[in-house]
Amino acid sequence: MTDSLTATFHHDTWQKAKSELASSVSTEIFSSWFDKIECDGGSENSITLSVPGEFAAIWIRDNYLDIISSNLSMAAGRNLKVDIRGVEVPDAEPPAREQETPVRRMPPEPKAKTLPSINPRNTFESFVVGESNRFAHAAALAVAQNLGVAFNPLFIYGATGLGKTHLMHAIAHFVLKNNASANIVYLSSENFVNEYVDALREGNIVKFRKRYRNTDVLLIDDVQFFAGKERCQEEFFHTFNELFNSGKQIVLSCDRPVNEVADIEQRLVSRFGWGVSVDIQAPDYETRLAILQKKTAALKAESAITPDALNLLAMRFTKNVRRMEGALTNLIGYASLVNSNNPITVEKAQELLADALMMEDENQTIDIEQIQNKTAEYYKIDASEMTGKRRPANIAMARQIAMFIARKLTTHSLQEIGKRFGGRDHGTVMHAIRVVDHAMTHDESVKRSVEYLLKTLSV
Repeated sequence: MTDSLTATFHHDTWQKAKSELASSVSTEIFSSWFDKIECDGGSENSITLSVPGEFAAIWIRDNYLDIISSNLSMAAGRNLKVDIRGVEVPDAEPPAREQETPVRRMPPEPKAKTLPSINPRNTFESFVVGESNRFAHAAALAVAQNLGVAFNPLFIYGATGLGKTHLMHAIAHFVLKNNASANIVYLSSENFVNEYVDALREGNIVKFRKRYRNTDVLLIDDVQFFAGKERCQEEFFHTFNELFNSGKQIVLSCDRPVNEVADIEQRLVSRFGWGVSVDIQAPDYETRLAILQKKTAALKAESAITPDALNLLAMRFTKNVRRMEGALTNLIGYASLVNSNNPITVEKAQELLADALMMEDENQTIDIEQIQNKTAEYYKIDASEMTGKRRPANIAMARQIAMFIARKLTTHSLQEIGKRFGGRDHGTVMHAIRVVDHAMTHDESVKRSVEYLLKTLSV
């Protein structure tokens, strides 16, 4: 299909989908969110839509992406990937003055290249630094400033929604801002696996290797999905070596330390450790509040929500920054769409977010002390033995199982878990996890006991 035919196809497809949307949502919602959306083109399997203002784009992506995708796919007769972008609304041009003296204008500087998979809002400037992520932020910035020199590879790990992806995007933005010609590739390990399988099936493995082995910066998110995929690990092993030996930068993220991911080849684990590993913990209250304030300011919505309502979000969403930001976006969207004259109060926030707050309460991770007490009760030992120095076999095993469960059910780092078990170091906790994991594989009674405790403590 030629470019002109593709453009016509996308335009006509959007107009059909837009007409269908007009009949399936209220007039007020359509005029507020859909009427100003324009088609900006796309490719054979994707379409790009633009809407005035970044906030409108965020709100539409968060709340209406599914219905837009569904209508577009029906109009196109096939699945289309939808990209919704916010565009700045240009200021009005000042009236031209008569007999204006000609001014010699400098040619515009070339615009930095952007990557469609990189969120434009995820920059170092928008990242809120606190004690929970200070080292990770500093390491990511050092990498961006000294590619292939400082911390190569950089391995960032932590629970979902704490900022790993934000830092990876920030590195990409920083590099492109300072070198628009830099070849940067960012993707998840799952996409890497899917593309590798497609390349094998279609006989394009040479093209696949060229794409990933000729980059200046390779950023791979969620490497835990490589687990158990031997051929993909083999391919990535050689890609890693090629890039590392060429002085190219590699950045990886994972939901846990790589040596805790089962079914990852030891030689990959070894190479991931050649650089530096940094973890991101759940932010404290002050950092969470600062994140909310910064996001509110970025969306120019300071008057849309009261300080007390912001405080409610910071107090209740304690483990996942992404969910907290999503809750804030919902409140601001409601204020701008339904009740623009009055800011969101605590009471209104509790009403609008009732389900999300209930789910957050249910998802609160269990405390380590509860794990220690329940495990001690199950094994009929005194709870003080969990933090003590005695090492009879029955006590040592119970203590190791409690450490194993603490790692499974909490977001605490290995260092923090060790500290809570009588000041032990992270190496002791890692050893305990390996011992219990091995015991569960070879001893059915241990497996039943651990599974019972996990189930009991998760209720």
